Amino acid sequence: MTTATGVTGQHVPLTLSVDRAVERLAGLSFAGVRVCLIGGQRIIRSVIQDYLQGQGVEVATILEDEQALLNAGGNGGLGRANLLVLIVSGGAFRTFHILKPFLDGASRLPMVVLSDQVSRGQVYTALRMGAKAFVNLNADPSELLTAIRMASAQKVYLAPEAAELLVTDISDGVKPPRARAAGATNLSRRELEIVQLLCEGLSSKEIAGNLHLSTKTVENHRYNIYRKCEVDSIAGLMRHAVHHGLVAI
Repeated sequence: MTTATGVTGQHVPLTLSVDRAVERLAGLSFAGVRVCLIGGQRIIRSVIQDYLQGQGVEVATILEDEQALLNAGGNGGLGRANLLVLIVSGGAFRTFHILKPFLDGASRLPMVVLSDQVSRGQVYTALRMGAKAFVNLNADPSELLTAIRMASAQKVYLAPEAAELLVTDISDGVKPPRARAAGATNLSRRELEIVQLLCEGLSSKEIAGNLHLSTKTVENHRYNIYRKCEVDSIAGLMRHAVHHGLVAI
């Protein structure tokens, strides 16, 4: 049976059926929920806005992209919004770094991340951003409503694919002590940084820009990382990094 996840606090999520999740949410309404919709293509924003409003969810503010959110966050530009729905396309790491000043602020609003893919980079980065809920753009629209209900009630909701990914990683034996794991593969501090960025979906060119290095230097580090970890692809590196606790989850 396909499962979804909904739990409170920061504990490891527990899976439960979508039907049970709906039952638990029966007492939660959209009263008082005012959404700020951010990012994505204009047509997608418009369709989501129409759908939410048709379901009784007030869309108080619409922002074109993450930079607009950053610009608006400090001067009341979010209007009456009390929940963020962030549409993420492509690598979520860029979004995380654009929004870091906003995310580090004292007045953090509940956030639902609506992503075009369910990958370790997307899911882990969404959690690092403090998202209360993560939904795949390809999901049934009702799943977005569930996520908004959960997030507005300060509960966590993960799309079934995201929950399965995290549970699989934990079951495969993630080892949290990074220093011990790093010693096992002899990765330098810089190489560990690059492993993290590679696993979050950045290209060598993007990593070079973020770390103020040349692309050639990053490629050399990448070659050494693959050699030390005994892998030959980014997929193999991600499996290795998660299993040995080399990436922040």
